[in-house]
Amino acid sequence: MKSVKWSLLSFHFFSCFWDLGLSFLTTPFIFFPALAGYPLGILKDFGVKNEHQLYLMIVSGAYMLVAIVIVFENRLLILIGSNKFWRRFRIPWFILHFIVGGTFFIPTYLKIPDQEMAKAYFRRIAPCIPLYVNDDLVFVAVIETRFLLRAVGLLMLGGFLEIWTMAYLTDRMLGKQINLTMSVRTVELHRKFQKAFILQLIIPILIIIVPVIYVGISCFVFYHNQLLNNITLIIVASHGFFSTIVMICIHAPYREFTVLLFTVVIRVRGENTSSVGPLRSNVIT
Repeated sequence: MKSVKWSLLSFHFFSCFWDLGLSFLTTPFIFFPALAGYPLGILKDFGVKNEHQLYLMIVSGAYMLVAIVIVFENRLLILIGSNKFWRRFRIPWFILHFIVGGTFFIPTYLKIPDQEMAKAYFRRIAPCIPLYVNDDLVFVAVIETRFLLRAVGLLMLGGFLEIWTMAYLTDRMLGKQINLTMSVRTVELHRKFQKAFILQLIIPILIIIVPVIYVGISCFVFYHNQLLNNITLIIVASHGFFSTIVMICIHAPYREFTVLLFTVVIRVRGENTSSVGPLRSNVIT
């Protein structure tokens, strides 16, 4: 666990920041199938422009995927630490990932359409906008979202292929390390941690996969349903909640600390209640 603490910390940071951004910093009210809407979060009150908030959330989501890849690379590095080629190549490899994650949205960002024309077109493809929506606040970043969806899809596919490859190589290397440089118990601990981390990733992904599929279908067929849009954002913004629950359930150190924390809180409350009770009875007497 100690060997991957920094990579895990970066993953938890980007994961928490992304969830915090969706639920508190930006709180977007989006009108799929177009990438249009307006923010309701605290950054709006500080005067941060809509396009800057959008860029921040897109890039933080990409960096969260990069952080996941780095965790699995770190696990593999423990087993192939003597490989001089990979030790030299990994830093440029990291830098390339962060560059791609931070720049893939720039072409879309630079082509944000004229807002008056974009809003007129948006009203035609989404005529059933709720009456409580203020058209003046709506920001249209992308009308034709298919190109952006392809770019995001390729980025996610590349990331998941890297994750699968590294997880597979790590498992193969662990099998070869038994009785060579590691004991059977050490290998089992490595495998247990890897399986737990994979579960921590898979379960939240399975929960949000249906909303993601809906967004893709909505953008490709130009279907607008604001109720489904709102439900989609609520589920996606709950990614961190589900990830935390899974983490507590499958990682023994987190689970033991959580149980200890709740035990201490309950005990302190019980002591406060018992100490206040006699005091109240004496005052009444």
